Amino acid sequence: MPASMSGNGQLEVIVPDYNTSIRWIEHGYPCNLTKWHYHPEVEFHLIRKSTGYMMVGDGLIPFEPGQFTLIGSNVPHHWISNIDADEVLDERDVACQIHPNKLASLVRLFPEAAPIHTVLERSRHGILLKGGSAARAAELLESAKDHSPYQRLIDVLSLLQVFALAPDDEWETIVTPSFAPDTGSDVSERINTTLAYINANLGGDISLDDIADRVAMNPAAFSRFFHQTTGINFSDLVSRLRISHACKLLVTTSQPISRIRTACGYRNASNFNRRFLEEIGMTPSAYRGSYGK
Repeated sequence: MPASMSGNGQLEVIVPDYNTSIRWIEHGYPCNLTKWHYHPEVEFHLIRKSTGYMMVGDGLIPFEPGQFTLIGSNVPHHWISNIDADEVLDERDVACQIHPNKLASLVRLFPEAAPIHTVLERSRHGILLKGGSAARAAELLESAKDHSPYQRLIDVLSLLQVFALAPDDEWETIVTPSFAPDTGSDVSERINTTLAYINANLGGDISLDDIADRVAMNPAAFSRFFHQTTGINFSDLVSRLRISHACKLLVTTSQPISRIRTACGYRNASNFNRRFLEEIGMTPSAYRGSYGK
């Protein structure tokens, strides 16, 4: 099952290298950076490895290698990989971060940079690139690893151009227009406690009453809080993460489906099959067969 996360989610303080304003970073999973968090800087983000679910604001969507996003200022985000309890991914993520005030200053000085403003406004809702645009952005971000600070400035401008020029069928926003992020430390702490609890108990019993008690809320209040903050019901998130783990086991192991069902927290076969069909669009055996297993 996915590894548990530790630490309280809160404002992440991003410190670029001396005399620079752009931070380029790569990291694995799990690590102290992989939690529900936010920061004033906008972030270009590439997933290199694994599948799972991305949480951005009140949006929740699956991800796979090659996913490229632009996350706006102070928009909470987190990527949950579907991995085994003792599994560690090296260099799963690549990111580039810059404070939007720097880019806004550029727009004020150079009218030619006006498209940057449009991209920054869209990023408040999280932008997901697709197709050729995602591939071009990934190539730019990867190449920035060995570039000088000056060249990285050019890389950032080139990335913004990819977002500005992406055809309508190669980008979409993730967060609903009405979403207003609550960046209080208690909110992030409760979300991270909840995600850690789900991940640690994915193959066992998961109780809304139990997690509500852990975050010092009554169950009804917690249920409303979780949905308003993440855009998904607590029980639905649990089901999606369990089915995601089942998909991995069906493809990567030869375990009987009955054992996989139990390992993913389903005691009842009909309930497992129904949820799997709702999420994936086919039965577990058909899904395994589609991969030639």
